[in-house]
Amino acid sequence: MADKEKANKIKRIYEVLPKLDDGRCGYRTCGAFAKAVAEGEAPCYGCVTGGPEVTAKVCEIMGTEIPKEAVPQYPGFYQPGLSRGRGMGRGLGRGLGRGMGRGMGRGFGRGGHKT
Repeated sequence: MADKEKANKIKRIYEVLPKLDDGRCGYRTCGAFAKAVAEGEAPCYGCVTGGPEVTAKVCEIMGTEIPKEAVPQYPGFYQPGLSRGRGMGRGLGRGLGRGMGRGMGRGFGRGGHKT
């Protein structure tokens, strides 16, 4: 495969991935996973976090079909549209400092105890 064609596939694959870099695919980053798929070192259905929607798109880019046994029977961890592009961690801990009493600090995030 020509370098330009391979680079284009890597870019297209990376664009459809959730970009959470959670390592559930076996690679440290989504970019590393995209490169491995484009080079034939990883299966197109390796992004567990992205779920069936991402798997279908990656396999389509690679021109392969998804093996029936590779499709999980439960929804993926990442569900497009629910996070509104803010990332999975945004807001986890907002207001945890409220009601903790004086001297306990502001907690984890906004909305800490005000005196």
